[in-house]
Amino acid sequence: MSEMQSFSSNGTRVLFFGREKCVGTEALLKKLVRCGFDVTFVKSRKRGEVLPEDIYWWDGDYILCFRSLYVLPKQLLDKAKVAAINFHPAPPEYPGSGCVNFALYDNAAEYGVTAHIMNELVDNGDILEVRRFALTPCDDLSSVLSRTHNELCNLCLDFISGIYFLGGKFIEERLATSANEKWRGNARRLRELESLQKVNPNISEDELKRVVRATYIEGYPPVIELHGFKFCLELESK
Repeated sequence: MSEMQSFSSNGTRVLFFGREKCVGTEALLKKLVRCGFDVTFVKSRKRGEVLPEDIYWWDGDYILCFRSLYVLPKQLLDKAKVAAINFHPAPPEYPGSGCVNFALYDNAAEYGVTAHIMNELVDNGDILEVRRFALTPCDDLSSVLSRTHNELCNLCLDFISGIYFLGGKFIEERLATSANEKWRGNARRLRELESLQKVNPNISEDELKRVVRATYIEGYPPVIELHGFKFCLELESK
């Protein structure tokens, strides 16, 4: 069941979507409340959840999405009078799902996070800000995910401060500053990541190393399916 909480005040009205058991989500919620915003908080747990029915009664100024798994309909996005903003855990070169995975598979030299206006399409709206950081050959999925979540949280914290001090003017300034940033390519689907995780038994050694670096994380290893059996990768302890 979806969970929704309200934190009332006399301030700007914010609908905040976060994730369950997420340190960043809790830090952001605390800052929103501390800033005096009138916050409605919706916590997501897994993909495919249905939005709370009474969420459509919300009417306010901003929608902020941080690591949320909900897909928000245009009907709800349009209720944000100033802006509906998503904090995407990837740079504009990687819209959609599996962003970190495909960046590692591509041996990308850098990665990053993006704040953008939300519309009815996935990772398609005008970009507000991009923050990038370098990747090294020593990086793996766990290390990049950790840095990504930290950068994403910091980006959202800064946006909350900007909205608190400048309101809609802050959004206008961010749009102007990032006018040259554009999304590249189509948003990837989850099934593309699932396909990457399925290893061809005839794979070369170099290609296997790329796939392992891009997809291995404890609990969700790459797999080989052969003659009706599924073999999951188990890495030796370092």
